[in-house]
Amino acid sequence: MDSAPKRIKMGIIGSAETVEGTARWIERCTKGFAAKQSRQPNLFPAFPGVDFETTFKCEFVTSDEIHRVLPTREIARLVGIPGQREVTQAIVETITNEIAAMAEQTVKPDVVLIALPVDIIERTYNARDAAGGEEDNETEAGTALDFRGMLKASCMRLRLPIQLLWPTTYDPSIRIPRKLKETSERRTQDPATIAWNLLTAAYYKAGGLPWRLARDARQLRTSFVGLSFYRSVDGDQVHTSTAQMFDERGEGLILRGGRMVESEEDRRPHLTALDAYELLKGSLKVFRDQHGHWPARVVLHKTSKFDRHELDGFHKAIDERDIDYADFVWIQKSLTRLYRLGVYPPLRGTLLRFDKDHALLYTRGSVDYFRTYPGMYVPRPLQLRCQVQGQPLQHVAEETLALTKMNWNNTQFDNGMPITIAAAKHVGEVLKYVPEGQEIAPRYSFYM
Repeated sequence: MDSAPKRIKMGIIGSAETVEGTARWIERCTKGFAAKQSRQPNLFPAFPGVDFETTFKCEFVTSDEIHRVLPTREIARLVGIPGQREVTQAIVETITNEIAAMAEQTVKPDVVLIALPVDIIERTYNARDAAGGEEDNETEAGTALDFRGMLKASCMRLRLPIQLLWPTTYDPSIRIPRKLKETSERRTQDPATIAWNLLTAAYYKAGGLPWRLARDARQLRTSFVGLSFYRSVDGDQVHTSTAQMFDERGEGLILRGGRMVESEEDRRPHLTALDAYELLKGSLKVFRDQHGHWPARVVLHKTSKFDRHELDGFHKAIDERDIDYADFVWIQKSLTRLYRLGVYPPLRGTLLRFDKDHALLYTRGSVDYFRTYPGMYVPRPLQLRCQVQGQPLQHVAEETLALTKMNWNNTQFDNGMPITIAAAKHVGEVLKYVPEGQEIAPRYSFYM
């Protein structure tokens, strides 16, 4: 691609130790890492290094002028703040201020690595709420703050994508307990896998597209839209978020929709007819702005049933643009499991059809190339229900399977959910911290 980056400048924020360790690791990546010793060598490929001929065909560089070191005294002050909400807000504000300073520099980074010291990890990711004993994530009452989501929301206005990084990335001997007062430790990946995953994410955040969907020229130009709901920080309102994946390029652009209502049909969150119409109307306009034409087909993915109000609103938006083909697919993890002879679960891509519009699809499962099942748990298939069907179920299932490969946060090609659904959930985790009237970043890279 002509727009593919050739030189990616990686800024680093952290303590003196984590900044230095991360900079050394970036330099080490240019030489590559050996494959992990395993009985399944195809499962753990070597990382061959970075240059203009292999892997990303670009270079990843860093330098002192795009480093920001947090003083030891400042880190001690931050982690010493009592109260989980207070310490989370203070750390987010400090890091945001450092990124804002980077954004004003003559030489700006393309991606900023937040190299978190262990002390900050323990006060954010690992901390327990003193009052309720909950881990640091969103509770039903919305009392706790999700550090990652809050930081990405705070940095969004600066238009510099960020990537959080732990010191175990460059030094696997560092031990980080899972929770305070517990001795269990987090397992780390092998160096080659870490390099593949982190640099793939950085490449995408810098404007590159690591891979795309294979597309037959005879296929209709399609806009894939994933819908999901997220609860506001105060817990009172539920909004909707969307993540759009454009044709084979997999470019993700984000829109924020209206507030949910509880449907009388199933007591689940749904959109009103007007909000459904406005949301898809805006999505189609974004597609046209990017491509210069309207899509010939629209695919909507949702994890709950489309109610009659949503169907009315979505159909109105599609009919206005004379789009003849549409598929509205309700996707859920199924409790039904299939079995086959032998010790491994069904093959990835196994499809069991119940009807012309209802099937089970294994997006995770055994893979012949790996000669094993690469997961840790017994895989659950997805249940596909086409409430509006414009293409054969086989085609819808093939697309769903292909979209599970479009997660650029790692190089794992068999993620369980299609990126339309997975991305929408990640978007919601960030958008709940963005005030109602504030402009949001359109690219998915600011949310992943």
